[in-house]
Amino acid sequence: MTNFKDLDFLVESLREVDNGRNHILITGNIKVGKSTLLNAFIEKYYKNSKIDGIMTELVITDKFRIELFRYGTEERFVIGEREKEMKFFDDVFLKKSYEFIESFKDNDILVFDEIGNKELHLKEYCKKLISLFENNRIFALLKKGGNPVIENLDKLENFVIFDLDKFYE
Repeated sequence: MTNFKDLDFLVESLREVDNGRNHILITGNIKVGKSTLLNAFIEKYYKNSKIDGIMTELVITDKFRIELFRYGTEERFVIGEREKEMKFFDDVFLKKSYEFIESFKDNDILVFDEIGNKELHLKEYCKKLISLFENNRIFALLKKGGNPVIENLDKLENFVIFDLDKFYE
């Protein structure tokens, strides 16, 4: 992989495909800078917007952990952990995600960082997630392979996919 492209350039490139109403779906390989780009984009153009959403983050301590939290909050919930192999805690993921979704009210934008493998086998959750696109503006980071949102894009309208990998070719 080449060096990280100029962040300002990427933010401006993303702005060029933002019509102020469309869903923005950022995709790319692992560690290419999807979250960094989204955070910089929001900071520059949407920091005064009412934003909510569901975030996940890989945390490396003595173990690999995946933590779930609500956009703009500090409280975190462990939804996956690896000792020998990765174990996912679907019950925690679903319980907290549904709580967050049920309390989304009057937002300008919903942010999902990241939608990927976790949702693939949770069919009801996928349906709920896709339904959020109907009444909300969504900014989401998408894992490329086997992604339930990418597989359902034919059901969505007014979206743009911003593929960060194209900037590294």
